[in-house]
Amino acid sequence: MRKKRKARWGRTAPVLFFMAILAGCAGRERPSVILITIDTLRADRLGCYGAPRTRTHAMDRIAAEGVLFSDCVTPVPSTSPSHATILSGLYPRSHGLRENGAPLGEDVPLLSEAMRREGYATVAFVSGFPLLGEFGFDRGFDRFDDRLVDGFVDRDGERRGTERIAEKTVDAFLVWLEREEGPFFAWLHFFDPHSVYAAPGPFRRMYYDGRERDPANRSLEGIEIPAYHGLAGVTDVNYPIALYEGEVSYTDHQLERLLDGLERRGLADRVLLLVTGDHGESMTEHGYYFGHSHFLYEPSLHVPLLIRWPGRLPEGAIRTEPVSLVDIPATLMDLLSLGAVFPTEGRSLAPLARGEGDTREEAVFLERPRIRSAGELRGVRSGPWKYLDDPERGEELYRLDVDPEERENLIDTEAEEAARLRRMLEEHMRGDSADEEYTVDEETRKTLRGLGYVD
Repeated sequence: MRKKRKARWGRTAPVLFFMAILAGCAGRERPSVILITIDTLRADRLGCYGAPRTRTHAMDRIAAEGVLFSDCVTPVPSTSPSHATILSGLYPRSHGLRENGAPLGEDVPLLSEAMRREGYATVAFVSGFPLLGEFGFDRGFDRFDDRLVDGFVDRDGERRGTERIAEKTVDAFLVWLEREEGPFFAWLHFFDPHSVYAAPGPFRRMYYDGRERDPANRSLEGIEIPAYHGLAGVTDVNYPIALYEGEVSYTDHQLERLLDGLERRGLADRVLLLVTGDHGESMTEHGYYFGHSHFLYEPSLHVPLLIRWPGRLPEGAIRTEPVSLVDIPATLMDLLSLGAVFPTEGRSLAPLARGEGDTREEAVFLERPRIRSAGELRGVRSGPWKYLDDPERGEELYRLDVDPEERENLIDTEAEEAARLRRMLEEHMRGDSADEEYTVDEETRKTLRGLGYVD
């Protein structure tokens, strides 16, 4: 029996933004809401974010019909902690969930609970092991579908259900949708771009026609790729990159099926749709190959954020201000003009989405949880500046508007700016509950090991 752990959000969040929107929805039909989170989704692999070859027709269409936030980051590049932030509007230091396989505290207020109190039917279809209902993500949902029927073969030869491919997730949602009549809040999670990169059918080799094990290719020479990736003997670095992009296009294709399903049911213009990723994925940047949780560089942090609401939000709008996944609950509650009081550390992006000129600078805080033998890594973004405090590698400071690839560490030449950001980070982390640790049980650890989360 897994012990339920309480987070300390009430004590550790010194500044909580309590939303009390007085304007109701009287006089108009309330829209349904679909929140789509796509695991391990780099923003720059979508056509609408400038990808040169990856086909993402559905997400490009959503961007063309809605609002695209070009500079959205996750506060933590790890599946469970990031989704806890998406659903709570709290940073990890406040909701307390720091690692995959640990439970979400029972006292953390969730968006699903607020939506149910407002009279919405609530449903979730999740597709990855770290988000199982037993870890606390089912709270507030009338129906929580976490039947994982796909997966991998572990070291003992046992097949373990660790995920569900996007096609089956969409199928399950569309079947549920046939019977639903009133306004609903639906959370759909797709796991496919997460390793192992193995898209089905033509998507698998959509972007690669070479010989991945050609001994003449030495682009992976000296690079140790963990066994769980299934890349034994591969010599061409472009092969796993292409496999990842195939997964992105496959997931997008299934999202297109979902959009078609909404249109057939006459719901396309009556749904507020938000699409995002929980974190990105490093392909080779900073010497980090095919992972996301080790560092706080942009490939692991930069995710798409698209919001489409026909007739209520602009079409084809692009907002360039830095925003965070922590802003999602406040944004949805504001857009819906709900009267619920909901504690969040994020801000509403509704004014930005509407183009109402809310361009005030907001700091975006970052952290990497403890992994293996490494300590915690923390950071903050403010305007074009990004500061990282790594107990092993030292401090780093980058100016992203002129150095988006984070190549030039300015920590020694911009001491005043570094000091300002250091103070902001220290203030944010004051009262952090990082000292609270949770021991993952052996069965959970075994599954996480097969997904590459633990040794």
